[in-house]
Amino acid sequence: MAYTTSDYFPFLVRQFHHETGWNECNSYATFCRASKAILDFSIPYGLSVSTGRRVGSNLSSQLVFSMIPSSASSIGYLAASRPLFNIMPAQTAASSDEQNSGSNGASAASFPSLAVPTQSDIVSNPKADARDGKLSRQQQIQDELDSQDLLQNIRAGVWRCNWRTPDYLNRADYAGEYLAVAQLYPSLATITGSYVKRRSATSELTISGVSVAGAQPDLQFIVQHAVDRRRWSSEGVFGTNGRLLGLRGLYNFGDSAEEKAVGECAGRGRISAGGEVYFGAQEASGGMSVGMRYRDDQPLLSELTCVLNPIMGHVSLALTRELRSRMCAAARYDFNAFSLSSELAVGVEWQLDQNSIVKARWSDSQGLRCLVDTRLNNMVFSMGLDLHGDMATTPAATGIKRFVRSFGLQFQWFL
Repeated sequence: MAYTTSDYFPFLVRQFHHETGWNECNSYATFCRASKAILDFSIPYGLSVSTGRRVGSNLSSQLVFSMIPSSASSIGYLAASRPLFNIMPAQTAASSDEQNSGSNGASAASFPSLAVPTQSDIVSNPKADARDGKLSRQQQIQDELDSQDLLQNIRAGVWRCNWRTPDYLNRADYAGEYLAVAQLYPSLATITGSYVKRRSATSELTISGVSVAGAQPDLQFIVQHAVDRRRWSSEGVFGTNGRLLGLRGLYNFGDSAEEKAVGECAGRGRISAGGEVYFGAQEASGGMSVGMRYRDDQPLLSELTCVLNPIMGHVSLALTRELRSRMCAAARYDFNAFSLSSELAVGVEWQLDQNSIVKARWSDSQGLRCLVDTRLNNMVFSMGLDLHGDMATTPAATGIKRFVRSFGLQFQWFL
């Protein structure tokens, strides 16, 4: 059953990777991340309300209350070895917007906005100290810069891959950092959780699991160990469901990722090649895929990917192009050589301003999908609509049900 999930915890995981110098994009698992962010985005289902707040410096909580369907309601906690995102009042962020109104709009959409305060910014201010209490001026400025781009950091620009990860060349300082998250679904008697551990400067261990209680209890785990050497990366995966074993790899040609990280090859594109093999011992079945990617981030993003699954006879070609600042479009063509079936999908993401984002995607088999996100103070309101691709496939439906497959509203408060 499909249901709505909150964006709070996934955002904190992305920020944890960003702050610890781990490049999520240097992996075959995210090989087509840019096009998927535009073409495969999810929409709310039914009506749900969620809150995400920072309980302590290293602890955050999330509560999701779903009225339709009710089984999607959940409560969760996330703990990390370092403080993560803290949201300031909107009026505070608005003052920072006015100060930065002359900056390039593209920087606001970059994830996340972690500008470094100047020395003049962090000079002690007696009035500010009295008003802010225990919060230092330097931390306050950093939180203002983060919270002013709340909507952009959580929703927009996921298709961006920022090679300029903080301290990317000095990641040894982050060895031993960890993040743990757990989510409880009371009506489903289900608990999900993940544990992320930086084992060294170039390796990370992730353990994810789900436990189901009741008449037919079940417990499943997925263990993934990733190595990122900048020039190349590898991942080993083991899953208890089907006794799955997998191996992924990615290699970057041309200029090294270290040069990319410090901007020494601005304006140059790079070619990457990767692949994966996996085997399910329980059913004695396996599979594989290989891919090539060309990506150029300067001055605007342009990416072309080709993924081939020879066993299934499937080929996927995708093009992602940033048309202008805060607007990105993507197109993908899938073809199966065995069944001779094909599918074309096109989509666009448009960041109208600091508080509004519109996404739309159309495919000849799945129809039209639209998503509108709007920020109001510290709340993000989302409205999604999914329309049938072919009215003839739903002859039994009448009225609006014949056109609308799904419609949902979501309210997310970040406290």
